[in-house]
Parts: sequence; C-alpha cells; structure tokens
Amino acid sequence: MQIKYLGHEKFEIRTKETKIDLGYKVSVNDFAFPGPGEYEKGGVFVEGIADNGNTIYVLKVEEMNVCYLGKIAHDLKEEEAKEIGNVDILFLPLGEDGSVPVKKAEDILSKIDPRIVIPMLYSDLSEFKNSEGITDGELDILKIKKVELPEEERKVVILKSN
Repeated sequence: MQIKYLGHEKFEIRTKETKIDLGYKVSVNDFAFPGPGEYEKGGVFVEGIADNGNTIYVLKVEEMNVCYLGKIAHDLKEEEAKEIGNVDILFLPLGEDGSVPVKKAEDILSKIDPRIVIPMLYSDLSEFKNSEGITDGELDILKIKKVELPEEERKVVILKSN
C-alpha cells in the first residue's frame, strides 16, 4: 500500500487493485461512501461510524486496519474507541481549526493505540513532535506492508503535502 498526502485532510491510498481517497468524502475506486454504515468495494471493507456530524471511517486494506478520523475536534469516548477497534494506521487531525489540540490528540492515541500515526490538518507540529519524541524528517510517500508494521513502539510518519 502507498499513502500520499494531498494537503489539509486529503490523502490517497493506492494498492494494486484500488485507489482510496480520504477527505471530505471517502471513496474507493471513485465510489463515494454516503456516511455511517458498513460497505465493501474493490476488496476494501469500510465501516463508517457516526460522530457528531462527522464520520469516522475504519477501512480494512491489505489486511491492515486504517482509521480516518476526519475533522474530529474532540477526544473520543471509550465506546467510540471500542467501536473503532484495533488500528494499524491512524490519520490524526492535529491542531488546525476544527481539529484536536495536541493534548486531546495524546488522549486519542492512548485510547486507540495505533501502530502508525499520520498527522493531518496541522500548521505547526513542533509541540506534537516534542511530545512524541520525533526527530525524523518528512516522506513523500509511505509504502507499507503488514509485515513492516512496528511491533513494539508507535511510529509517527509525517508526509509532505503534494
């Protein structure tokens, strides 16, 4: 799977068979999901979870659980975290208007405990980098397979906006 950041809350995920767009609308192979519910398209299983006018999407892609929080602006309730389930890759809105401040982001991370975190909707990541101990630079594209997921420590991947 390849993940590319398109800026703001937009990402593109590509596999051999599918193209997934994450953003205001979430789609697989140009089929946009209407909101909360369970779907399957192009071998990708999608669950949309209602969240105060926002939809949290959990996708099963190449045997990895990907969670796209969208423009969430609050901490998650325990029930929401349980409904989201185990997460391998989390797209985390961070600090911009309409998203969560770093302190709430840390609470979300402790509840979901993803293996990889990809920040989005940010203008300044310095506070988050300090709290997570990040010193690495940015990547153009994240290429990842299930066997390459970190086992012990959470990894934060910062993607350059294309």
